[in-house]
This record gives sequence, structure tokens and C-alpha cells, in this order.
Amino acid sequence: MSEKLPVLLVDDEEEITFPIATFLELKGYPVTVTNSGSEGLRLAAAAQFPLILADIYIDRISGLDILKAAKQAMPSSAVILMTAKGSVRTTVEAEASGAFDYLPKPIDLNELLHVLQRAELSLQPEESPGYEPALGDEIVGTTPVMVRLYKDIARAAHSQATVLIRGETGSGKELVARAIHAAGAKARQPFWPVDCAAIPENLWESELFGSTRGAFTSAEKDRPGIIDQARDGTVFLDEIGEIPISFQAKLLRLLEAREYRPVGASTPKPVTARILAATHRQLEAMIQAGEFRADLYHRLNVLHIEVPPLRERVKDIPLLAFRFLADANARLGRSIRLEPTAMNMLEAYLWPGNVRELKNAIERIVAMSSPGPLGAAEVRQILGLPDTQAMPASTAQSLEDAEKKHVLEALRACGGNRTLAAERLNIQRRTLLKKLDRWGLLHEGHTGVPKTQDSEHNENS
Repeated sequence: MSEKLPVLLVDDEEEITFPIATFLELKGYPVTVTNSGSEGLRLAAAAQFPLILADIYIDRISGLDILKAAKQAMPSSAVILMTAKGSVRTTVEAEASGAFDYLPKPIDLNELLHVLQRAELSLQPEESPGYEPALGDEIVGTTPVMVRLYKDIARAAHSQATVLIRGETGSGKELVARAIHAAGAKARQPFWPVDCAAIPENLWESELFGSTRGAFTSAEKDRPGIIDQARDGTVFLDEIGEIPISFQAKLLRLLEAREYRPVGASTPKPVTARILAATHRQLEAMIQAGEFRADLYHRLNVLHIEVPPLRERVKDIPLLAFRFLADANARLGRSIRLEPTAMNMLEAYLWPGNVRELKNAIERIVAMSSPGPLGAAEVRQILGLPDTQAMPASTAQSLEDAEKKHVLEALRACGGNRTLAAERLNIQRRTLLKKLDRWGLLHEGHTGVPKTQDSEHNENS
């Protein structure tokens, strides 16, 4: 989604709403904040906020009241409740009333963002079977490694150099190649994928270069090869490590001289297609073993793109899962939904087959389930997964750390003037002083900038 959905944030503590709102606004979410339960109830009942984040214990109005009002006004709204003193009773009531999720305080900002992204995706309309994704839609992810991948794709798209795409099986190497082609100058020309493992050794030359009439016994007419058929487009050599050593010198010649000779031809033909290649194999080890030419490797590896495995971008799993779920539901005519516990279980699995394995698993879930929401137990049973399989723990960004960093940045920007910093942060000056005191930074010099004298206020104001 290009634009983030608006969020209503309700909590009676300014020290909670300020850093959460700041964090979400930095992530692109328009946030409306209220520290009043009655005002939160009024706004929730106005049916203007598809995403609502509310504390359970506010004042006379509770988060459960806000949840019920929101669901009555806008049944599709996603309400996320948070509390520092949860109980079985409140959790059961929250689930029964249709809460999207239930977060403990102190809030982990990464987890909050993750839940909001899931909530956004759950509110998207299901795609029709005729849906055609726009450029880049097929590659899904918001994690740092994926942002780097997007930048690499953009740089490669604006170049005509050869690209070597590396990554584990199922990680999406062909999707990356297609994205490079679609974003480049040759987008309107053919994209021609070649499965290098599927071509017999003795047919490589004729398959890639074509042949002329009479080149061999059965050649009754000229036969164009893949390079001819791709014309000015892109040839994608998938699993380049499977090309036989006997043909590698001719491929190197094609790349270096930008020409090739069809089987039986007396004169070479120019190459106008761009060449992209991909592999999951360790080509360096193949070079050492004499199975791959070093000069061909260096010629292929002009631009290098590494596709991350799914285990290195765990937070993208819900985005991918919801996308695959919408596709499978539309294609199979189903209405399967995944509960938060099921999504948590999918995140905890290692996915050795990467995105391809996840996609196939989601399709199996949709095909084998009864309509309605599925929890972790049902999904685990369908996929035949073990009860537990731990993922490496990711480093969580705490609410306190994010708030502290934001406050200190404001102080530095204001040259240490606490009055100006409080105005910039849109909080009371005494609130700023309480925060600095709690962090042991109230005294001069501890914030990393000199403290200025605020003539209109004293330290205890």
C-alpha cells in the first residue's frame, strides 16, 4: 500500500502516547492522539479510523468500551489493545469482542509496527483471480535487507551490465531478474527465462544460438535460438552453475564480444539482448574444482545481487503470508483467514525452502481447510510441522530507547534549550524534565549538549 491507514491512539498517559505517536508518524502513519477515554470513545464511534490502538485501563471508559464502539460503527476496523496488567478475563473478553491483537506494556515498537502491518493487510480487499500485479508487487518485504535489495534492483535496472543474482533455492531469484527487466529500458521487449539444468549438454549451442538449414541431418530450415527470440529483451540464465564446462568458453565469447555464431553459420550475429544469470551454487568452489571458468564468473559478476533467505527477514513473513493467502483464496474460491497465533507460528518456523516453501504451504492451508479463521494448532496439523522450532531472537527496540533517542535529538537540535525542545516535541516542559530526571540526564552535560539558561522558566517549573 502506498498510503498508510489512519491510526487512533488512546491512552491516558502522555508519556505513552507521545513516543508511540512519534514512532508511527516516522513510519508514515497519520496518528490522532487522545488522552481521554470519552474522547477516544467518541472518535472510535465516528467510524473514521480503520486502525485503533487503545489502552484497556484508561479512566471511566475502558479500551474494551472503545473496542465495542469501534466494531459497532465499523465492523472491519482492527482494534489493538494494550495493557500493563492484563488478565485472563480481559483477554477472553477482548478476543470475544473482536480485538485484532493484545499487546503487553512496555510496548515493543518493532512488535507494534509488525502488528499494525498485519492489521493493514487484513483490511485489504481480497484480490480477484484476474488481478495483475503492478511493477514490484510480486517482491514483498519492508525489512532492511529487502530495502537494500530494492536499491540493488533499481541500480541494476538502469544499467546494461551483466548481473549475477545469488541466493538460496526458493528465495526469489527469478522475481528479482523480472523486476530488473521490468524497471529497465528493455521492459517492452521479451523476458526469456532459461532453465540451465534442463538443457542436455549436446544441445546447448543450438538451443541458445540456433542453427542454419543443413547444419545437421534433421535441420531442414533455419531455426532461431533463444538469443534470436529474445531480440532486444532480456535472457535470464537460471542456475548458471549447471552450464557444462564444454560450453562455457562460447558463452564467455558471447558476453565479451557481444556476438555469437549459430550452428552451421559462417558469419557471427550481434547480440542485442541483455544477459542476467542466477545461481544457488558456490561458484568459487566450482572454480577451485575445475567445474566453472574463472573468466566466465568474473564476466557474469559485473553487477552482483544477493537475495536474502526468508530466515533473515522474519518480519516479512506476515506480509508474504497475507499476500499468498489472498491469491490462494481468490484462485480457489475460499475464505480462509489466519489468526494471530497461526501467524506467530509461521514466523517461528525456519522455512528452509524460503519464499517458495511458504507460498506452497499457504496454498495447502487454503486447499485443505474449512472456511473461517485458523489458529496455530490447525495450521501446524495441516503442514505437519513440529510443535516448536525456534527462530534466532531478533533485537527488539524498546519504547524507552526510542523515546530517549528522539528526545535527545530534539535537545541537540535546539542547542540544549529545554524550553524550545519541549515545544518542538509538543510536550510540557515539566514532562521533558521528568523524562531527563528518570534517565539520569537532568544535570548539565549529560545529554551530550550544553544546557542553556531558559530565562522564563526554572528547573522546577
